Amino acid sequence: MFKYLSQRILLAILTLIIIVLVVYLSVAIFAENPFVRQLTVSAGDKKALTESQIRDLFEKSKAFHLTPANLEFAEHKKDWIYFKVSPFVRLGYWFKDIFNKEYPFGNVFDQNVFSGSNAKNIPDLFFKYIKFSIIITLPSFIISAILGIALGIVAGYKRGTTFDIFVNFFSLVFIALPSFIVAPIFISILLNFNIPPIFQNPSNEEVIKAMGWGKIILSWLPPIFIIVLGSLSGYISYARNQVVTVLTSNYVLIAKSKGLSRSEIFFKYVLRNISIPLAALIIPSYIGLLSGGIVIETYWQVPGTSKVLSQAFPTGEINLIMFSTFFFTTLGLFTTILVDVVYTILDPRIKYGTTSKYNLRTWFTATLERNKQFKELNELAKGGN
Repeated sequence: MFKYLSQRILLAILTLIIIVLVVYLSVAIFAENPFVRQLTVSAGDKKALTESQIRDLFEKSKAFHLTPANLEFAEHKKDWIYFKVSPFVRLGYWFKDIFNKEYPFGNVFDQNVFSGSNAKNIPDLFFKYIKFSIIITLPSFIISAILGIALGIVAGYKRGTTFDIFVNFFSLVFIALPSFIVAPIFISILLNFNIPPIFQNPSNEEVIKAMGWGKIILSWLPPIFIIVLGSLSGYISYARNQVVTVLTSNYVLIAKSKGLSRSEIFFKYVLRNISIPLAALIIPSYIGLLSGGIVIETYWQVPGTSKVLSQAFPTGEINLIMFSTFFFTTLGLFTTILVDVVYTILDPRIKYGTTSKYNLRTWFTATLERNKQFKELNELAKGGN
């Protein structure tokens, strides 16, 4: 087990490095230099910047490794905007900045990003916003997982009945309807019941005094409800299909023929056999909810991580984008390892110690040897002719 986990951790680190490389290089290649954009926008608005302001933009561009460090402003006053640092060189600087004590994972181009939250660096900013995402995603995850699995199990037992048809219809409707269509309809309905259509910040003392905790919590319920509706259908469909598969299996039919009660069959066979695939669905699904709520957070003005990302992409805040990518990718990769550990807890019969007969090193060595022999045979054949 320890050997298997070590291999999985090494593979997760390799996967993380590849994803970081792809994302960083993609953003670095296609994103515009924000300081050059600021200069060109000012020129387009006919608001000419002074030489000292242009110099300031030049120095900032050099400080963030967007402009080569060997350029001198006096020699390149007009053409410095055309000089760029290679994305691979910038990536090297980014890896170095990960361990920067003052600004881990680098700094932001626009310091106004920190002004609204009093954050000191990118991780501080990110974790100040993530708590608001957790406020709406964690209750949604718990409610949808419990309710969805329960409804799926009942629908699996009652397959073909009116209840099963209704649950399947419900699942299909909310899978087909995206949240950006459901959200505005739901907001218009809530306004008739005097429910706040905007997420109320619990960290704001003025909001607490003006509205009270009752209305603040009430403002959280609509986005929670929409997320529950969206994710509920996935749990229902998956749980139902697993239950139907187990109930139609030979070992359950044998258990029924032995005279076991419904409850005994459920706890000994059904629950045990559906728990492993459900664990593989439930544990990683929360990461998806936490990282992918941009539509919900936009409609209800939730100051969560999606809002940070939606502001980072247009302005080219590559360090902020990379920290988010690094955080959620790491969380996702190590969640998959956690799922493997949960497998062994749910079913101790599962073993990870078996070594595959397929060995990449042996295959590579054999390929080289085969190519070598093939060349020797070709040379002998040519010599014989």
